[in-house]
Amino acid sequence: MLLLPLLVSFPLLFNLMFAMQNSALYRYPTGRASFGKFKCDPFYFLWEEKLTSSMVEDKLDCTFLCVGEPKCYSFNIAVYPDSKGLYLCELLATDKYREAEKVHANATFHHCSPSSPCESAPCKNGGVCVPEYERNSYHCECKPVFCGTHCKRYKWNRTCSDIKYCNPEAKNGSYVIDPDGEGGVKPFKVFCDMTDKDGIGVTVVSHDSENRTLVAGFEAPGSYWRNVTYDETSLIQLTSLTASSAHCEQFIKYECYHSVILSNDDMYGWWVSRDDEKMKYWGGVNSVPFKCACGLTDTCADSSYGCNCDKNDLNWREDSGLLTDKSKLPVIQMRFGDTGDIVLYNESGYHTLGPLECYGLI
Repeated sequence: MLLLPLLVSFPLLFNLMFAMQNSALYRYPTGRASFGKFKCDPFYFLWEEKLTSSMVEDKLDCTFLCVGEPKCYSFNIAVYPDSKGLYLCELLATDKYREAEKVHANATFHHCSPSSPCESAPCKNGGVCVPEYERNSYHCECKPVFCGTHCKRYKWNRTCSDIKYCNPEAKNGSYVIDPDGEGGVKPFKVFCDMTDKDGIGVTVVSHDSENRTLVAGFEAPGSYWRNVTYDETSLIQLTSLTASSAHCEQFIKYECYHSVILSNDDMYGWWVSRDDEKMKYWGGVNSVPFKCACGLTDTCADSSYGCNCDKNDLNWREDSGLLTDKSKLPVIQMRFGDTGDIVLYNESGYHTLGPLECYGLI
């Protein structure tokens, strides 16, 4: 490969010095200064309509002509001179990166395009690398079925994160997703929050149990239950969503007045996983049995218990946090007890369960 630098210097020295360090092809807007750094492919020819054809003394003259022509982005130059010692120079309005399929071996020409990161072929799956010469950068123009910075991801609305990745301008709203693709579970409608989590695209599935709900008059462990029904989705659809997302979470909270939940294995309250498993930990904890969030930091109201509510006193207390084990989510049921004495202690509680939220690419 041949490297042909060119500098036409006028009073704009600062601009040119910056261009020389950061650009492969720079043209000052007023035309008073230009800079070009070209790489030539010996014995190759770009078959493209010519801007102009000229006879020049050498490659440097051809490079001058291209840099001086605002529409020129590459050139072909003859390998051999004519009888007068001149070389045919053809200026082109495109380059080998955008028209790679038109570059062919040729015994009588060299092709020269500005140097570019496109040399490393960063655009995958047939994507076209479009140089941005002034910034020594590029962007990829993907085929319709691919997306992403380098066209690596198949354009498939599996989750809201996929939608946002392929369409960074996507707005908050309702979308239809298909987490496991054609032939799997039926696509379903969700809400996409395109601003939460630094704009990654969060899939939000609501349900019928999000409101703060009173628990009172149920004494035996788990004697109160609340089944959770998710909007317009089945459990198998939600399972496919969690499998297609890097992270999933669900907020859960219990407010208590003289009402315990986990109570060091003497459980009165719990949540039920999608596999119908009675879960022994609370929000803010990954898997440690009989712990709420305060139990992990030794900040519970009574240090001998793993949850604030387990102090079981005549004060309103709360245990809350995110459930984050996506293999267990979503929550399909909540169970509570120890709210039967409404005369002497006015035992009661309130439960709140947030929507299922999933995000991140896998």
